[in-house]
Amino acid sequence: MMLGRNVGSDETWKRIPSDSVGIELGVWKGDSSAKFLLKSKLLHLVDPWSVLPYESSDEFGDYNGYLSRYKNMVGSTDPKDFQKFYDNIYTEVVNRFKNDSVVIHRCTTDEFFTTFNDTVDWVYVDALHNFEGCLNDLRNSLAVVKDGGFIFGDDYGNKPGVVAAVDQFIKETNLTLVIFAGTQYEIQVK
Repeated sequence: MMLGRNVGSDETWKRIPSDSVGIELGVWKGDSSAKFLLKSKLLHLVDPWSVLPYESSDEFGDYNGYLSRYKNMVGSTDPKDFQKFYDNIYTEVVNRFKNDSVVIHRCTTDEFFTTFNDTVDWVYVDALHNFEGCLNDLRNSLAVVKDGGFIFGDDYGNKPGVVAAVDQFIKETNLTLVIFAGTQYEIQVK
């Protein structure tokens, strides 16, 4: 869930190879997805649209911190109300992309990567923003991106968990990190 817009994705979509196949991890309402689709012949959208991943995340301190952060948006701190809110967003996304070359995967990123058996030109990482979740998404993305492809992402510089995860990933892989548009990043897979 997020407040506001991911304005950095306005620059990211311009870096996506034309006529490519990509994956977006963390979709929310699909605003970034619509931009990414401008360059994609096929786009996989991955998001659980669920409160469950936040139960064990420390992104907002703890689960109650997450519920408190978004209570004004949802109008409640009851997880059942949050789930109804997510269900409505999911339905909006399905309707928004029903006539496009999009495959929607309503699951966690871990669940997605255990069943996805293809390779892609790029992945955009913007799902869980804690260290463990982001690092796991980066490692899993590396396994499906074609040589010469890209891992893009958001929130480098403004989310400590993301910064630590990206830095650790770069250390592990010795790939090159490029920061642009404030919080966006690009890693070319070689």
